Amino acid sequence: MKRLFPLFLALLLCLCGGCATFLSDREAASAYYSGGLMKPVVAVSDFENLANASGKWNLGEGMADLLVADLLETDRVTVLERKDLKQILEEIILQGGELFRREGRVERGKLKNARYLVRGSVTDFTESVRVRGWFGLPGFWIFGGGNRARVSIALRVSDVETGEIVSSVKADHAVSAGGAGVQAKYKNMTFGGDAFFRSPLGKATDGAIRKAVKQVLRDLPTEVWEARVAEAGVDYVIINGGRNVRVRNGDVFLVRKAPREVTDPVTGNVIEVVPGPVIGWVQITKVNAASAHGVLKEGVANRGDYLEPRQR
Repeated sequence: MKRLFPLFLALLLCLCGGCATFLSDREAASAYYSGGLMKPVVAVSDFENLANASGKWNLGEGMADLLVADLLETDRVTVLERKDLKQILEEIILQGGELFRREGRVERGKLKNARYLVRGSVTDFTESVRVRGWFGLPGFWIFGGGNRARVSIALRVSDVETGEIVSSVKADHAVSAGGAGVQAKYKNMTFGGDAFFRSPLGKATDGAIRKAVKQVLRDLPTEVWEARVAEAGVDYVIINGGRNVRVRNGDVFLVRKAPREVTDPVTGNVIEVVPGPVIGWVQITKVNAASAHGVLKEGVANRGDYLEPRQR
């Protein structure tokens, strides 16, 4: 036991004092840059109305809009426009016509790709009047009643690349409120407006969507920043991250070719990723907000090559 104490003490001092850390694989490199978490990119399609709810409200479109608003409010995902993408495409095509000046024209090929697709359905959207008790006399009735609104939704989040469902969520919320006359209450009300969210159905809708968003954010895979060469010359390299992912002056990166996936010959599933060969190394000399410049100390580097942090 006494012989183990010096080893334990040395390890403790190393952890507290900060030994030089050499990372041997990309998983350790990702953990090293713990600030480099990337926002998942998602697109939301219109909901399917399975609640048989009819009326002037378009539940499918309205629920999708509310879900998008709540996702954006969290600031944890990047949400792409898909519902009104047709209008965006029409505007891009319109700007490319001869009648429009070239100055200020948006570039084509800049629309982002979604990694995850969110599809939803409304399974319950009702407000019912219930009677809690009554007392009747000839020609005179005294009764007590209340309304109960219930909204249930189901969400499925699919990985666009693989088609795999990464999250399946069922969320519901019920609200009780006094009063009657359900049809008259919502007759002139706009779905998603301030008056709607003060109503029992509005409160139930808001509660169901918030529960679903909370679960989806827990289920979405964490995407870690992957260091790559953005631009390279004879003796310099620009990488695709800076202060936003905690890159600092003096950091050293190995330059590697693209990794190779090893697949199961029976299922085709990826069972291992083999790192590409090392072709050079670079040391960071200048850090910007979202990029960093470095000196190519040895070897070569080309746009798109992979970078592996080696030493802080």
